[in-house]
Amino acid sequence: MRKPRILVALLSLAVTAGMAGCAAEDKKAPAGEIKIGASLELSGATASIGTTYEKALKLKVKQINDGGGVNGRKINLIVKDNRTDPAESVKNVTAFIDNDHVSAIISGGCSACAISAKATATQKKTPMIALGAASGITNPITESKYIFKISPNPAQDADVLVSELQRKGIGKIGLISVKNVYGQDGKKNITELAANKGIQVVAAEEFNQDDKDMTVQVAKVVEKKPDAVVVWAVMPAAGLIAQALNTAKFGGGVYLDAGAGAELFVKGAQDAAENTFMVFPGILAINDAVATTPQVTAQKAWFKEYSTVNGNYSGFASFGADAVSMIAAGVTKTGSTEPDKLRDAFETIQLDGMTGPIKMTAENHSGLEKDALKIVVVKNGEWRLAS
Repeated sequence: MRKPRILVALLSLAVTAGMAGCAAEDKKAPAGEIKIGASLELSGATASIGTTYEKALKLKVKQINDGGGVNGRKINLIVKDNRTDPAESVKNVTAFIDNDHVSAIISGGCSACAISAKATATQKKTPMIALGAASGITNPITESKYIFKISPNPAQDADVLVSELQRKGIGKIGLISVKNVYGQDGKKNITELAANKGIQVVAAEEFNQDDKDMTVQVAKVVEKKPDAVVVWAVMPAAGLIAQALNTAKFGGGVYLDAGAGAELFVKGAQDAAENTFMVFPGILAINDAVATTPQVTAQKAWFKEYSTVNGNYSGFASFGADAVSMIAAGVTKTGSTEPDKLRDAFETIQLDGMTGPIKMTAENHSGLEKDALKIVVVKNGEWRLAS
């Protein structure tokens, strides 16, 4: 029988101090705060993403604490800047465990940072939930006992993108990807899936994350006359590529991986963002959804509150919210803040999250389900469902 999911937007109601469903171990008075460490990209090449995650984490923590906490315990979120530097990420994770004695860690969008910190978190037996995308974060599972991931796998993004290209009858594509572990994941999956669908990759160019000019890569791709260009990049690079394609008067479709973000891409790409497609969790176009289920109602409420507090909605915000909610759900389930008990609980967690349905198992620590992903398109400066 399928286990019932936990609706995370309603979690603040379910984890108040007087809740009737507390675990048996937690019948005593609350045993202190729940310490969560967050190693985020607050400076460096992907600072725009890390600062967005910080806003989301703080808002979700505030919601839970204002609702009475988790089994009566308040969450103490400790944030450190990893500078988009894998070595700094390892230092942060070590400090969280050895000095701050956290129950769990949230790692930001830098995939290389999370991968570098895997061994430390595992050796010190402290669960870490990563917001980065690379499949190497949770694979192989034998090396990732303490590592979990909220964001979609590159293979999931690529599958949705290539299926959309096939649906539209696109036969030739160009590919521009960042030269790191995240970009290599995307390049591999897009190339393999395109071949399986009879779609030819006529040009494939790479760039370094800190490159400020994509003119050369774009010129080489456009020269091959593809029907569409797939861009596997985070901001600000994704915006620069879109602008360069616009300047080159490329008339085909432009398709982005979820790493490009949402409002960050629209702001960075400016006019070049219009009519650009992206694979992303459906909450990004929540205004197109009708609140016929508790999950959609909850997603609309989260979208509205984040937008009210921060001025607009960030597509990455749902990942941060679900990471905090996953930890809160683990504490609720076990009645404990012991890292090992939380790790065990995470392998059984099922959430109707803000990102979409999430199901973790002992064999799969990257639990976002494929039906969370949609194709969205920029129309009049806003992300809307493409179909």
